[in-house]
Amino acid sequence: MSIASHVQSGRFRITSGPIPILLSLAAAHAVCVFGSQAQESGEPITLARALALTLERSPQLAAFSWDIRAAEARILQAKLAPNPEISWDGEDFTRAGVPSATESMQNTLVLSQLIELGGKRSSRLWEARFDRRAAEWDYQVKRLEVLKATTLTFIEVLSGQRKVHLAEENVQLTESGVPVTQKRVEAGKASAVELIRTNTEVATARIELNEARHDLEGARVNLAAQWGAKKATFPSVTGDLEQLRSIPSLEALKAKLQANPELARWTTERQKREATLSLARAEAKPDLTLNAGPRLLGASHADMSVVAGFSIPLPLWNQNQGKIAEAEANVAKTSDERAAAEAEAYAELNEAYQTLQRAAEEVHVLRDTVLPGAKSAVDQITEGYATGRFSQLDVLDAQRSYIETRTQYVRALSDFHKAAAQIDALTAGPAEFASNGPVSTTYPGHGKNKIKSDR
Repeated sequence: MSIASHVQSGRFRITSGPIPILLSLAAAHAVCVFGSQAQESGEPITLARALALTLERSPQLAAFSWDIRAAEARILQAKLAPNPEISWDGEDFTRAGVPSATESMQNTLVLSQLIELGGKRSSRLWEARFDRRAAEWDYQVKRLEVLKATTLTFIEVLSGQRKVHLAEENVQLTESGVPVTQKRVEAGKASAVELIRTNTEVATARIELNEARHDLEGARVNLAAQWGAKKATFPSVTGDLEQLRSIPSLEALKAKLQANPELARWTTERQKREATLSLARAEAKPDLTLNAGPRLLGASHADMSVVAGFSIPLPLWNQNQGKIAEAEANVAKTSDERAAAEAEAYAELNEAYQTLQRAAEEVHVLRDTVLPGAKSAVDQITEGYATGRFSQLDVLDAQRSYIETRTQYVRALSDFHKAAAQIDALTAGPAEFASNGPVSTTYPGHGKNKIKSDR
């Protein structure tokens, strides 16, 4: 699925690109709707709006615009030539037999200029430019991390809402057994112990409901913190937790892995380190300093001459050997660092892919077989208990099994979407950067499904 929308959002300009299911740039649509006023309100929040708020107001991302400005300032500084120097020398302040110092004093005004040799200036500029590109890649990596964190937190809230809803139904389910047990006890068909057991199950269900509500509130605050808010003012989030995406092949995902900014950045990192090595070698070559100026003799300054000269360091001992060796080592280790990053990325992709497949299989089995069977067992055993065909322990056991199965189902759905979000982050391509102006961002990916209403 592709979205062709160009949106101006704060410091970041979102451009068109393919959209992954969970880390989708449907956030762009939210920014179109809410514009610069994209903030929380009393309405339920969608994943698109959560991502838009994160892109616009995340404290972690806000710092990167300043990092890039600082890198641009270093480019400006690298272009500048050394300043000239002016100096004054006074000689013969006192001389024997001369009544006044001013009659014998020699004044020399010298203007000096350092001439950088060996390509220092161009090497310094080259290093500064790659430093800016490295800062852009750092933003790319952090942007993916922040968007992934927002998506994972959103899933936590979405599944937390589902767990609260299940906990409420569990309370109703256990409470529905109280009247039946009460009638059996009053009729002498059951002991008072059974009523105590039923009331205990109701109390336990209420405790679990309370825990689910507290967990949900914590997840809501964590989600709001993604865009710098100190509390969650949105009442809920909306999304279809049960809608699963199609699973692509692992090889197809591996082919996209090289576009991940964490790996793509190493080309620029190597170029930056090579520029640093070039500068270190250039700094080993001595610079030339030229100087010239007038020399005035006596108080009348009638006798004037011009002096000129030059100076150049003799590179006998310090030839910048240490910095050159350090820069060479940094260049040499780039390949190993990239290989380590690739191995880690492939391992993360494989782990997320296995989780995705396992969760998908678990969801299908639970939804198609286990849940319907557990629900049917609860209904039949509860009905049979009223007629004396089943014991209370059978009823409680069936209810617990049904509750655990529903909780497992929500957990499997959550695992699936979290694994999908991890894969989307690993296979996302780089953003496009404007040469002059704000940083532009895209979030390429894959998938066709959308987030819809949960309830």
